[in-house]
Amino acid sequence: MKPIRDVRPFRSLTLLTAAILAAASITGTPVQAQSGFGASVQNDQQAGWIEDMAGMRHFSGLRCPDVVGSLARAKVLASDTQHMSGCIYIGSEGMNAVLRQHLKGQGRAALATFQSSFASAGFKEVKLTGISGGGVSFRAREWEKDTHVETLWQFEGRTADYTLWLHYVLPKHETDVGTIVSAFKDMLARQN
Repeated sequence: MKPIRDVRPFRSLTLLTAAILAAASITGTPVQAQSGFGASVQNDQQAGWIEDMAGMRHFSGLRCPDVVGSLARAKVLASDTQHMSGCIYIGSEGMNAVLRQHLKGQGRAALATFQSSFASAGFKEVKLTGISGGGVSFRAREWEKDTHVETLWQFEGRTADYTLWLHYVLPKHETDVGTIVSAFKDMLARQN
């Protein structure tokens, strides 16, 4: 008589896989196979991104390393009807950055939209010197003792335009801003 094989250990794996696939089909979320066991459900913000040796790469060509200067990548952003791909970076003591890719020739329009939107919302534009003077800057969080600044720079590449938004505190991050912006410019030059 042949021994009967116990299939119970595989039943929970089968049910889990079926549940993931069913949830993905209902929400329209793509399911991506990964190494190891099971499947991974990708969120909408990660659509079009794959891991590479130094970080993440979008099918549009944007590469977002794990670290740029002293900032660490926290999230990747998918393309949508108004934006191309992008990445969010965070640093110590409140410094944050968002890098966005734009269609070639659209970077200046993104900068103008930023400027008009912030002004319309009641933020005060500030004129700064040094590297910050090369972007459009607004003061944020006026109720706080320190000066919180949000600056947007626009860069033109060979195949795409880019914007870099940076939130920082003056005078705390005064010497860090130039280093961070230079690190992003170097990173963009290497991929463009």
